[in-house]
Amino acid sequence: MRLWLAILIFACGGFSAFAQNEKAVEIQSRGQKFRALLIQPANPIGSVILMAGGHGKLDISASGHIGWGAKNQLVRTRAAYAKAGYAVLVPDIAPDMKTPSGVMQGYRASDAFAQDLAAAVQYMRKIKNPVVMAGTSRGSLSVANELFHIKDKAARPDAAVLTSAFLAPPPPKGFTVRKLVHDKADAFALPTLVVHHRKDGCEHTKPSDVEPFKAWYEKNGRKLDVIWMEGGLPPKSDACNALSPHGFYGLDNEVTGKITGWIKAQSLPQ
Repeated sequence: MRLWLAILIFACGGFSAFAQNEKAVEIQSRGQKFRALLIQPANPIGSVILMAGGHGKLDISASGHIGWGAKNQLVRTRAAYAKAGYAVLVPDIAPDMKTPSGVMQGYRASDAFAQDLAAAVQYMRKIKNPVVMAGTSRGSLSVANELFHIKDKAARPDAAVLTSAFLAPPPPKGFTVRKLVHDKADAFALPTLVVHHRKDGCEHTKPSDVEPFKAWYEKNGRKLDVIWMEGGLPPKSDACNALSPHGFYGLDNEVTGKITGWIKAQSLPQ
C-alpha cells in the first residue's frame, strides 16, 4: 500500500490543496440522485467531467470515499486537472443502475444514463464553462452515449476527450463508441481528442483502431486530434486494467498535461 501511494503521489505530482478541497455532492436526475466527487478551485477556467472505465460503479460515499476505481487513470489524476485550473466532477452511477452483484447490464448505452450525464453537464455549467467530458476505456462509451441521446446544446459537453477508447467499428455484439452513436459521425459535432498508448495491449482498445476511427470521425467535416503516448512504468495489472499501458501507468503527468493543454488551445464557449 505504501509503495502504491508513493508511486501515485509521484505520478500525479504530489497531493495538493485541490485534493483537500474535494467533496461528495449529489446531482438530481430522473427523480433520483447520484453522487459525484467535486473539486472546485477558487477561480476555475472551465470544467471537466471524468468518466471512469470498467463497470463504472464507484460507490462514492457521503464522505467522499471511493469504494471502487480509485486507481482508474482519470479518477486517480483528478487533482491534476484542478491544479491546471479546472473544476472537476467524477460521477458515480445512479442507484437504479446498481445491483447487489454489480451493475445493470448495458446501462452505458441507456437513455437514462445519458440523462444523468446531461444533468452532470448542467451542474458543471453553473460552476464554469466550458464543460469538457472525458472518458477512459469503457468511459468512452459513456461519452458517446450522451452525445447521441442528448440534443439540448446546454446539456451536451463543449468538447470530448476519449482515452484508451473503444474505437473499433460496430461489432455484432458488444459496445464501441461508433456503435453507441449508431455509426453516425455527426454525433461528434464538437472538438474531440483521442489519447492512446502505442503499446495498449487490451483487446478492446487496439492502437490499430485509431486511424480507421479518425477517418470515420472526419466524415463530420471536423479534424480529429490524436495524441500518442509511449513508455511509462512496467505494468502491474493485466492489459485492460489501470496499471498498464492501457491506463498510461507511469505517465499521469504527461497525459494530464497534454489533455489540459489541448483543452486550453480550443476555441470553446465561455
